[in-house]
Amino acid sequence: MSTTEKSGADLEMALARKERDWQSMIRITHDFFHAWRKSVKDRHGEAAAKEMELAFWENVGVGTGEMYLKRGGRPEDLEQIAFTMQRASDVMGETAHMRKDGKDVLVVHTACPWMDSFRAAGLPNQCGEGCDRWFQVAAKTISPKVRVATESQLPRGGDTCTRRFTLIG
Repeated sequence: MSTTEKSGADLEMALARKERDWQSMIRITHDFFHAWRKSVKDRHGEAAAKEMELAFWENVGVGTGEMYLKRGGRPEDLEQIAFTMQRASDVMGETAHMRKDGKDVLVVHTACPWMDSFRAAGLPNQCGEGCDRWFQVAAKTISPKVRVATESQLPRGGDTCTRRFTLIG
């Protein structure tokens, strides 16, 4: 075997390493987020930290929506929009799926590492408002005709975090 060829076992080991690295990167980004939030809180108080946290998720939502459109996403295709949001959730280490409900589409999260990182940062069950902001702003950025309503949240004691995507008009 040449030095450029790899066996199946070598490829499996490399893939497992990349997966471990990605899981570590998810935890690192959560740590960065919470360190940033704590810095705002320590300097300006809890109210300012909460305000800046929501502004952060709003900016992320705008970026998500703009990226969707830039990559050719259709602004009134609820299934495509919901799939994109579900896929973004998967990449962030969350466990989510989508489901049709009549003309609406649901994105359903059954597990999420943000709950653990907020708890570890001393902010148990406070992640939902930021996620709501991200979903709503991303949808609004994609199309003013798309609405997202939160039907349940894990941090509020629900079995899932469920968001309903609806096309208005």
